[in-house]
Amino acid sequence: MADRRPRVLVPIVQARTAPQLLEVAAAIVRGENGSGQLLGVIELPPGRPIAQNVTVARRYRTLLQRLTALGDLVEDNFEVQVRVAVTLAQGVRETAYENATSLVVVEWPGPSTRRAWGYIEDLVADPPADLLLVRTDPEGMSLEEGRGVLVPIRGGASARLALQAAAALASARRVPVTALHVYDPRHPAERREREARQFRALLHELGRLQVRVVEVESSNPSRVIAQEGRCHGVTVLGAYAATRSPVLVGSALARVVQRLPGTVILAKSPRAAPSILADGPVSPPVVVSSPEISTIVDKWFAENTFHSREFRDVRRLVELKRRQGLTISLGLPTLNEEATIGNVIGTLKGELMDRVPLIDEVVVVDSGSTDRTVEIAKAFGVPVVQHAEVLPEHGTFQGKGEALWKSLHVLRGDIVVWCDTDISNIHPQFVYGTVGPLLTDSRISYVKGFYRRPLKFGGELQAAGGGRVTELVARPIFNLFYPLLSGLVQPLSGEYAGRRELLERLPFFTGYGVETGHLIDILENFGLNCIAQTDLGVRIHRNQDLFALSRMAFAIMQVALRRLGDRHRIHLVEEVNRSMKLIHYHNDRFFLEVKEIGDWERPPMGAIPEYVFSRRHQRALD
Repeated sequence: MADRRPRVLVPIVQARTAPQLLEVAAAIVRGENGSGQLLGVIELPPGRPIAQNVTVARRYRTLLQRLTALGDLVEDNFEVQVRVAVTLAQGVRETAYENATSLVVVEWPGPSTRRAWGYIEDLVADPPADLLLVRTDPEGMSLEEGRGVLVPIRGGASARLALQAAAALASARRVPVTALHVYDPRHPAERREREARQFRALLHELGRLQVRVVEVESSNPSRVIAQEGRCHGVTVLGAYAATRSPVLVGSALARVVQRLPGTVILAKSPRAAPSILADGPVSPPVVVSSPEISTIVDKWFAENTFHSREFRDVRRLVELKRRQGLTISLGLPTLNEEATIGNVIGTLKGELMDRVPLIDEVVVVDSGSTDRTVEIAKAFGVPVVQHAEVLPEHGTFQGKGEALWKSLHVLRGDIVVWCDTDISNIHPQFVYGTVGPLLTDSRISYVKGFYRRPLKFGGELQAAGGGRVTELVARPIFNLFYPLLSGLVQPLSGEYAGRRELLERLPFFTGYGVETGHLIDILENFGLNCIAQTDLGVRIHRNQDLFALSRMAFAIMQVALRRLGDRHRIHLVEEVNRSMKLIHYHNDRFFLEVKEIGDWERPPMGAIPEYVFSRRHQRALD
């Protein structure tokens, strides 16, 4: 924990005892300028489909978010995550390994919570990181009126961890630390001298912190610890190697803990050898075998599917943005959207920039509109750029993907969010719903929106039917060739957001296949878990005719097959495949029209010299 800024994981099993766990974790996070994460683990009942836990996960996240609002307890560096796992221990391990956790803070269950013993024993036997096991005090953390922190020291990695935890807690509450070392008179003088040197070396690591040192000779260390503990509000114990029976019940350590008042913390480092539960070296981390793809997708769907309602407290998102030192840019791609662009800008800019400063920048990226789109946008005081005029030395292509690629050069935010501009029922949730997961979960880097899409036939609005290319082309292709992406509800949605550090490393296809290319490239280069999706409710927009949808489907299939060919190093798509024959029927006659439909591939923006220079210049100004 001392080698780097700590990443602290706090699994929450009971809301009642959560505040004391969070106080311990927050003291360490603040003292060492680290970060924290509250974890909820949904244990999967036998026979219940994993994907059905979406609603449960959403409620669990809401509960954990409320816990983070407990006064100043976790004031700035804690986020929330919910996992679905067969056991609590498995969920904690997976999260700890994936997030490079350096410290896990868990509750020591009382005698009435026998079900949790196995979960705790599993983690204590083979910790995935440094571990603090906290037996909470029913009356709260007992550090008031000068009652300090006691830390008995024996030596070893767990002793160092215990001392660090005690120091952080004492510093946060501004109470004294008492370091206790008990010398056993039955041990030879050489061993006692060695223990004394180790004891003083550990104390030296505390630096300027004032420590009361107590050194005692006794053949019954447990009794001395219990007696001294009655004078302190918190006792932090390092796990010692002699314990062979289960740590929670029956062991000498458990009996000491039972006699101690106040809060008791057991510190266990995975570097401590031997294990406190068995002789011999510590076991290496357990590698969980990969489940079936279907199970992986179901688990992702339950854990990484959000709802925009979770983020409707926009002021909270603004505070999270401020604490993380991030900026957010909104890019609005347009092509002849005079009917809707004014309402889109007025709503998003007015609610999320002027009234509440979630967005730092709004830019319209136009693709040569011939109607009043540009005029209307400028009337709102929003910058308008023509994508053909951005990076002109690199040429230009027609297509939405080209506009998005060039917008990445224009926009300045650390997070970039794009929103289509043909939406007639625009709402701020179309932006804060995709930005929210990025601000609350650091493992997520790319968020897709999804929604119910009514289809308008003439003047009638039908409840379903939108997203025809999604259901007839995109999702079948993903299920066939990229099944790990089969949990995405609407992979082609135009409302999505990403961290710049990811977006600038992605190639962009210039047309309709840009979203398909993004998802495949993220999956194969960065993994499924950095992708999330958010339910944005209902989206009403201009539906395209079948010829336009056919061209869209053709472009998407090209991109998917090209990436499939890249994977297997074969050329599945040749230049001749870029033309498509469209069949027309007019005046009782059929005829063919040949259309050139090709998605050209732009390199990652991070490889463009002008972009690199521009980013360096911007950072210098900042």
